[in-house]
Amino acid sequence: MPNLGEIVSGKTIRVVTSGMSLMDVVDYMAENKVGAVPVLHKDSLVGIFSERDLMIRCVAKRIDLESAKIEDVMTKRVIIMEASDSYEDCLKIMKQESIRHMPVIDGDKLIGVVSIRDLLQVDTEEKEQKIDILHSYIHYNPKG
Repeated sequence: MPNLGEIVSGKTIRVVTSGMSLMDVVDYMAENKVGAVPVLHKDSLVGIFSERDLMIRCVAKRIDLESAKIEDVMTKRVIIMEASDSYEDCLKIMKQESIRHMPVIDGDKLIGVVSIRDLLQVDTEEKEQKIDILHSYIHYNPKG
């Protein structure tokens, strides 16, 4: 069973920095086809910004995307997971908190972001492997 560090390993981390305009962040997210980006100040994680934040905190409130800064609308209460945590624990927390993206750290360092889609893919693969093992066990005939 892979841990979160293994799941994010090798994937490019898409991040933005505090001080950026919302329009620049939205353009960056669209260019990179990501639904959420961690917000860093220097090397510290200070927030996360998602498509949901864009709709609820920006579009619905008619905020000017050109003049507003990311730190004005990002989610500041960020739930994070450690690289050594299991995907199952992360999935459980994401369901409990109704969130779809979770930053993953190793010590103090941000190493990636997992989405609920990533975790459901891993979960499906794990279950398929278990089914294959059970099928092999059921159909094993030692007498040949």
